[in-house]
Amino acid sequence: MDDYFKDISKIIEENKWIEQFISAQGYCLVCGHNDPLDLELHHIAGRKNSSVTVSLCRNCHGKISRRQRNWPKVWLNDNNPINICDAILLRGYSDLYRLVSEKYLERVLYG
Repeated sequence: MDDYFKDISKIIEENKWIEQFISAQGYCLVCGHNDPLDLELHHIAGRKNSSVTVSLCRNCHGKISRRQRNWPKVWLNDNNPINICDAILLRGYSDLYRLVSEKYLERVLYG
């Protein structure tokens, strides 16, 4: 009986993952990697400040998440005012665009 519930739990988790994959663009926004097993949803401004997400591969997600460590600590607060949330969202887009431009330059300069 325990195996049955483990199987059901696994199916539920897979369905959630499939929904997330379908709602995302299906490839890494930064590098174009499209293996669904390597893709993760990234909250551009963190979960506490915005629900805006993009699909990133694990490698690019790690890089962009490390950049967030240098953000002002206010981004970690619960219930930030809307102007703070907007500023943090812009910072997230800025970091994302910078990473995209770095990847693009790598391709152009080094093939």
